[in-house]
Amino acid sequence: MNALKKLFAILALFSLAALIGCTDSAPSDLPTPGMGSVTINKYVAVGNSLAAGYQSSGLYKSAQIYSYPNLIAGQLKLAGANLGTFEQPYWPDPGNPDLKTGKAARYVIISLADPNNPVIGPKGETPTAAAPENAATLARPYDNLGLPGAPLAGFMDTVGTYQGGFGAAIIRGAGGLPKSQFRALKALQPQLVTFWLGNNDVLGYATTGGTSPSAPTPLATFSFLFNQALDTLRKSVPNVKIIVGTIPNVTSIPFFTTIGPKVGAKLAASGGLTLYYQKKGESGVATGTTKFSAPASDPLICLTGSPYAGLIGTATGKFYKDNAFPALPAGIDTTKPFGLHPQNPWPNALTLDSAEIATAAKAVSDFNGSIASIAATQGASVVDFNAIFTDINANGKLIGGVKYTSAYITGGLFSLDGVHPTNRGAGVLANEIIKVMNAKYGTSVQAVDVTSLPALALPLGKYMAGDNVMPKIAPQSWDSFLKLWQN
Repeated sequence: MNALKKLFAILALFSLAALIGCTDSAPSDLPTPGMGSVTINKYVAVGNSLAAGYQSSGLYKSAQIYSYPNLIAGQLKLAGANLGTFEQPYWPDPGNPDLKTGKAARYVIISLADPNNPVIGPKGETPTAAAPENAATLARPYDNLGLPGAPLAGFMDTVGTYQGGFGAAIIRGAGGLPKSQFRALKALQPQLVTFWLGNNDVLGYATTGGTSPSAPTPLATFSFLFNQALDTLRKSVPNVKIIVGTIPNVTSIPFFTTIGPKVGAKLAASGGLTLYYQKKGESGVATGTTKFSAPASDPLICLTGSPYAGLIGTATGKFYKDNAFPALPAGIDTTKPFGLHPQNPWPNALTLDSAEIATAAKAVSDFNGSIASIAATQGASVVDFNAIFTDINANGKLIGGVKYTSAYITGGLFSLDGVHPTNRGAGVLANEIIKVMNAKYGTSVQAVDVTSLPALALPLGKYMAGDNVMPKIAPQSWDSFLKLWQN
């Protein structure tokens, strides 16, 4: 009963905070919305899952309508741009199917019976059709060409190798329609393009603990592809305005920052125990050790490790069973206490060690240097998402009197998969692009009112507060999500 009263009290406080944030008056010195001397009758978004409105490990309409490209399109129309309907490939709720289970892939809150260990994952709902609702009736390419899972190579791909499993539905190809993002864009001849690809060229490596793929895209390949994309775009769509985005460092998103501190607190509470973990290339006996006492040097534990964190110290081989290992790797002894013995260590696939973190960070730095250089040559504007994500991770972001952070769930900006934005997170992305567009092209497109966008469903946003929260996300729940990166 006391717990129930506490829950209602927390909900009341959260509702009050939300009300205060939503009723903040807009600044009185905003310019009148307008396009200045710029004409934009067609806007096309090139990107991956971030552009597609992918949220909580799925594509579903109630989230897709708040994709950052759709939000930008709405603000352009308010400023006088004659865009017409900004077409997106919508999957009606509950969304796209998981290819392995056939059920809707999106994550939901399954149970809050234990507030310290909320159960999160697919709910087993019957999905909608594999194709978007308007695929059969739209006789032209979509304006939002976000392809979940697509790396930079996906832009020019015409056969589906790098289209992340959604190419056939979003790029389509039937009836003479284009079969690549580039061909679709060329057919539409837009005046404005937002181009944000390249995240998956390092994210696939990072989210699988540096195992699949075993390295980010080589810099020379990335630079060639990025230059090819912008150069071909520029030549094929004369006078197009191009806005590109840099790639955020993986250490700034909750997929990599949620579980480690919780494990560290558990080890400390148990007398300062040491966690044994496999370093890069290790599959058997581990050489990595940590007490999580020095955050700068500790490994990052992926959110995929959430179902195993509660098993630390027990004699278990659950990780190997869940992942269908035909036999235990040489040197592994599951009768030893999991995570607390070098013969039954925390698995490499669930951890980014210091060497892997450095590899991911160097790739991001190198890619962003290449993006900036090529964008300057091609006359494209740059939104520095890396700096923006880093700042939010360090300082949070005040919106409508409410502080948002990069914390898992409670921060309000990241969805249940720890990588993709919430509706309000997408609003923040849209506003950063609008800010650059206004500065570069002299437009007066107003920012999205982020507080007007739907927040995470109550009671989750504030109920899950404190460092003791350890989400439970079943291992099989990650199958569809992780396959996004495995082209």
